[in-house]
Amino acid sequence: MRLGLTMGMAFLALSMAGAIAQEPTFQSVLDGARKEGALVVRVTNPSSPEAHKALIDAFNKRFNLSLQIDWTPAGAPQTNVRVIAEASGGQGSVDLIGLGSAEDADTLRARDLLKPYPWEKVFGKELPQIGATVNAVMPDLRGYAFDLLDAVYGVGWNSQLVRDEDVPNTTAGLLDPKWKGKLALNAFFLNPLPTIAYIIGQDAMLDYARKLIDNRPILQRGSPVVMQALSVGQAPIGIITFHGAQRAIQQGQPVKFKFFSDYIMIYEGLIYVPENAPHPNAARLFMAWLATEGVMIAAKFEAMPRVADTDSDVAKLIREAQVKTSARIAAPPSLAEVANQQKLRDALTKLLTGAN
Repeated sequence: MRLGLTMGMAFLALSMAGAIAQEPTFQSVLDGARKEGALVVRVTNPSSPEAHKALIDAFNKRFNLSLQIDWTPAGAPQTNVRVIAEASGGQGSVDLIGLGSAEDADTLRARDLLKPYPWEKVFGKELPQIGATVNAVMPDLRGYAFDLLDAVYGVGWNSQLVRDEDVPNTTAGLLDPKWKGKLALNAFFLNPLPTIAYIIGQDAMLDYARKLIDNRPILQRGSPVVMQALSVGQAPIGIITFHGAQRAIQQGQPVKFKFFSDYIMIYEGLIYVPENAPHPNAARLFMAWLATEGVMIAAKFEAMPRVADTDSDVAKLIREAQVKTSARIAAPPSLAEVANQQKLRDALTKLLTGAN
C-alpha cells in the first residue's frame, strides 16, 4: 500500500514537472521561431507590399531573426475554411489569420482550432504593451485573438457628385427618396448596419432594412468595393470605413467621410493563430509584436485605427462626435449576442435575395 502510494506520488511529481517544463517562455518561443525559420501570414491589413516589407524587416531586426515570411492579404472567412479542411486531414499551412470578426474567431474556437494562450506571461517583459492589447478584445475572446484594426463605419461621399451639406447625418436619412438607387451598401447582410440591432433590437433593424431595400441601394460585394464605387463615381454616397476613407484621401481620390450622428458602427478586426499552424512559435511571436510595436510601423503606410488606443486619431474623433451629437456606439458586445443575431442574418439574407 505504502509502495503504491509512493510510486503514485512520484508519478504525479514527474507529470507536474513535465507540465511545467512545457509551459512556454519568451526564450523558448524565440528559440522555436528561429528553428522554424518561416511564417505564413494571411492578414488583409496592412495591405500594401511596402508596409509588409517594412514590418518583416523590422520584426527580423528586432529579434535578430531571418524568417522567410510569406504575407498574402486574404479574407479570414476563406482562410478559416482552408484551415478547417486541412485540420481534418491532420495538416496545416497557415500561421496567422486576419482580419476576422468575432464570429470568424469563434468558428475556429468551436472546433478547438483556436485556444487561449498566456500572452502576457510569455511576452509581458519584452513587450510591455501586451497586457493592454489582450484586454482590448471582447471579453469572450481575450487570450484567443488580438484586435489589430477597428473597422469604424460612417457615411462616405464623392465630393465631385455630392455637396457636403446634402449628405445625410443619420442612418435614418439614408431612407430619403432622393437617395433611391444612389446609395452603395455591402451586400453581405448590409454590414455594418446589423450592429444597430444591438441597440434598437432585431425587429426594428429588420424593419429599417426593408425600407432601405425599397430605396434600391447599389449592393456591392464587400465594404472595400463600396469604397471603390464611391471613388470612381459609380455611387455618390455609401457606408464606408474610416481607414478606407483615409487611404482614399491619401491617394487623392475625391472621397469625404463623417460619422453618423445617431450610431457609430464598429467591428473589431481580429488576428489569431490556429492550432494547426505549421510555425506556431514564429506565429505567436509575430502576432504579439505586430499588435504592439508593429502596428505603429504599419500606421506609417496606412491608417490602422484602434478605438481602444485612446490617443489614436479615430478615438479622438469618436469622442468629439459623441460630445457634439450623442451618437451611440453600435458593436458586438459578446459571442452570445453575435450568435443571437443569426435569426436576423437569415432574415436579411432572404430579404436581399428577394431584392435581387
